[in-house]
Amino acid sequence: MTEWALFVVLFLALFTGWLLGSRRLTKSNKEELKQVPNDYFRGLNHLLKGQQSEAIDAFVDSLEVNSETFDIHLTLGNLFRKKGEIQKAINIHQSLLARPDLSSRDTRLVQLELASDFMSAGLLDRAERLLLNIASRKTEFQREILALLVDLYEFEQSWDKAIKISEQLQAEYPAKKQAQRLAHFHCEMAESAVKNEQWNVAFKEYKAAIDADLDCVRASIGLADVYMYQRRFRDAIKELKAVADQDHEFVPVIVPMLKQCYLKVWGGAGYIKFLQEQLKKYPSASLIRALTEHYAENDKEFAEQFIISQLRAHPTIKGFQELIDIQRADSSGPDQENLSVLYELIEQLTNSKPKYRCRQCGFAGHQLHWQCPSCKSWGSVKPIHGLEGE
Repeated sequence: MTEWALFVVLFLALFTGWLLGSRRLTKSNKEELKQVPNDYFRGLNHLLKGQQSEAIDAFVDSLEVNSETFDIHLTLGNLFRKKGEIQKAINIHQSLLARPDLSSRDTRLVQLELASDFMSAGLLDRAERLLLNIASRKTEFQREILALLVDLYEFEQSWDKAIKISEQLQAEYPAKKQAQRLAHFHCEMAESAVKNEQWNVAFKEYKAAIDADLDCVRASIGLADVYMYQRRFRDAIKELKAVADQDHEFVPVIVPMLKQCYLKVWGGAGYIKFLQEQLKKYPSASLIRALTEHYAENDKEFAEQFIISQLRAHPTIKGFQELIDIQRADSSGPDQENLSVLYELIEQLTNSKPKYRCRQCGFAGHQLHWQCPSCKSWGSVKPIHGLEGE
């Protein structure tokens, strides 16, 4: 909401307050209370001078806290918080809590908003105490309270607490998005365990992530990492192949790991078969390059024809770079030098382009983030597809 829209709300609020009040007055004192509060004129003066923040403060002062203006004050506090004026929001919500005639429901509602103020101000301990206090009463705002607690613990990276509250939230109010978020919390615990070489703990947490969300790509890749460390390559292959069913956009991410695992146990036949199957369903530059490299080991001419046909159907810069690499290997003299220059130029181009993009906010980068650094959504950053990507 713009500040001008906020002024309109305030003007309407003042008018409504006077109108409601005038209906309750006797004829003898109506004339007295028709007078406009001085704070109202002070606000207009600030507004005419372009002092918008001071104008809002004056208009707020002109509104008496009562049952008719409760919702208005609550909304104003929320608007101040969204504008970043946290202390003003806290002051408004605390003044509402000080009212002796506030109902139990309204008290909990204000406490919920005050907890949001504390979180925005970085007063996480105060927000946590307030939210836990309200949550213990099992109120009608339980879902909102638990969601705020999850946000708080996520911000603190207190993953064990975030998991506990998320499981409670998911049990009482099941939701797919919340299940995905819970799975990533387990993955965070698992990655911490991997850093400390606590492989059994990591395995347990990755399994818990899969239990929370069967489509958790991160957990499948993490389990494959654990299995590879334990030299259980067949199990690792199973988990990596599951990624293709969970989200085919992540297949390019698993190709190098899958090749390594297949070469350890069954040779390259199963690996090539998987690549060919995925290429028919969901073509990508990584699949085309991997197959081209394999074909080039035995028949470079066939590999060149293969990649040319794939480029016609699915043109990508990465595929074109692979074609140049094959041709420069079979050339010599000035031709090879020219192709090498072209190859290096394309390599610089591809290295300068982002490889991953958030499907929620559009953030792009060179690394795969399981939580978007920009919008903080989980699992929304995926490989870029198209001419400059996969």
